Amino acid sequence: MNIEKIDPNFKLNESIPADTEFFDPRRAPFSIWGLAKNDEGSYCRLPLSMLPECSEGVQGLAFHLAGGCVRFSTDASQLRAVCKLRCAGHMAHFAASGQSGLELVEETNGNIRAVQTLVPQLNPDGCGCALEQSRLIELKGEGMRSYALYLPLYNGVTELLIGLPPKSRLEEGRTPAFEKPILFYGSSITQGGCASKVCNAYTHVLARRLDAALCNLGFSGNGCGEQVMARYIASLPMSAFVLDYDHNAPDAAHLEATHERFFRIVREAQPDLPIALISKPDFDIDPEGNAARRAVIRRTYEHALAAGDARVRFIDGETLFGTTERRDCLVDGTHPNDLGFRRMADAITPVLRELLGL
Repeated sequence: MNIEKIDPNFKLNESIPADTEFFDPRRAPFSIWGLAKNDEGSYCRLPLSMLPECSEGVQGLAFHLAGGCVRFSTDASQLRAVCKLRCAGHMAHFAASGQSGLELVEETNGNIRAVQTLVPQLNPDGCGCALEQSRLIELKGEGMRSYALYLPLYNGVTELLIGLPPKSRLEEGRTPAFEKPILFYGSSITQGGCASKVCNAYTHVLARRLDAALCNLGFSGNGCGEQVMARYIASLPMSAFVLDYDHNAPDAAHLEATHERFFRIVREAQPDLPIALISKPDFDIDPEGNAARRAVIRRTYEHALAAGDARVRFIDGETLFGTTERRDCLVDGTHPNDLGFRRMADAITPVLRELLGL
């Protein structure tokens, strides 16, 4: 295989062995998962041609990568990851390691091994992250190993390079058992706020447990059930679909106007697709209002059942954090921490297993 390398004149403002070979992960044998295929090669979750049809918020957030990943295999003893972040990112309630960090894992059949979380370097004044990031990672093991490098949840990259020692072998990465992704559409919680690192978001925990590819279309504050998004999602290959935007709907009336319509657009395009409908997990912040919202989503589910749909399930968001220490699951009363995301994944896993026939 002809492997394209980066311009040998490429330089960084630090001491790196001169014979390190840098590769563009947008080119074979690397493969990118969870992002749209754009001719321009942009790191974006949506087709660039679609962006003018989307809200201004979605247009910007599409470049925040929600943990899309690069897969590859190598026998290298070291790896140098270099990236340029889109923005400094300095959310007060969100660890920089989760918002702007990357995470490298080794993949085997049905299992992963955490290799390293690439915690971002902070600016000297403490206001967000340095835009240019570089990390050297020691790789353990003999022979060829398969890796996935997960990209930031709430940030994007304008450039990404992977450096390997000379004469390292480089091949295609591992393909998950479910090559067609589980696709999630929803809110800031869906996008991954506020996991301490990429792979602790509930979407990633689920994909890992089910050995499935992942497509995360969570848009913080901007996943509002728009028809343009429903039509786009309906056109995509998926193993399962999780509809989880209750948190972003302004009120129950908005859900009433959009939720069942969104579901039907996807269902009519893919009659046999497993679909899970989820109500918001931060139920306790407004029990009465959230009960009304939940009732709307349950009606979508009940109408589907009445129409003979056997491939749809409803998951009550109030149950996702369990019955004890529920407040400990949240960072700010709304967004889950790692405990909250783990409990969400624990509750959702058996539903998706059953839908996928596992």
